[in-house]
Amino acid sequence: MPACLVLTAAPVASQDDLTTLLAAQGLSDAAPLALATSSGALAAGALPPAAYDAVVSVAQAAGHHTVALLGLLGAALKPGGKLVVQEPGSSAEALQKALLLSGFPGAIAAPGGGVAATKPAWATGAKAAIALKPRAQQQQQPAAATWTLGGDDDELVDDEELLTEEDKARPAAPAANDDCEVGAAGRKACKNCTCGRAEEGPDAKPAQLTKEMLDNPTSGCGSCGLGDAFRCAGCPYRGLPAFEMGKKIELPSDFLAVDL
Repeated sequence: MPACLVLTAAPVASQDDLTTLLAAQGLSDAAPLALATSSGALAAGALPPAAYDAVVSVAQAAGHHTVALLGLLGAALKPGGKLVVQEPGSSAEALQKALLLSGFPGAIAAPGGGVAATKPAWATGAKAAIALKPRAQQQQQPAAATWTLGGDDDELVDDEELLTEEDKARPAAPAANDDCEVGAAGRKACKNCTCGRAEEGPDAKPAQLTKEMLDNPTSGCGSCGLGDAFRCAGCPYRGLPAFEMGKKIELPSDFLAVDL
């Protein structure tokens, strides 16, 4: 015979109230019955786990059935057991949401008022085997093609046919620059040349570095002070550290030392 648990928020409950409550839910008071009052003070572990086929909980104020309390009632139910919650002042939607959060999906309106839900028919920690295809059958299945062409009649275009004679022609060499460029030899002098190439001609040697050029360095191209990476091949400042225009070039004490 199904065992039933009745909980009330009130400190006492009469026999007539219990009989009326169970009859409204289609339960018999002749069945094994347990009664708990003051359900709001129910502590964890107060109810035996998975011991009841049905649990009916009645409250007199809205918000009594919290998620924590419903979780305790659900733990006391057997898998597939029925839970009925009555709470005047609370909407059916609010009770259904609280039951859903407590692990009771699909709560519906109860015949005698409130809502009713069924505990899922599986126990906590239950295991179930998953049927898998044998490995031999998995390997025998042909792999699906990732992509295919439209059909056997499709013709592939030779990419060489897409090129014209102009595309295949060797590009012309770039025109000579009027500037001497960085590190280039045999070029014409820069505009405002300071290295001496403009005065002495393209075949002459570049000007030698003087004390005046160290004390008051200048640059017509504006790149001499940036370092060797930006200086012409004949720049008299090649080999010197970077400097600021118009500011004396300070050389380190070991600059002229010979490496052993």
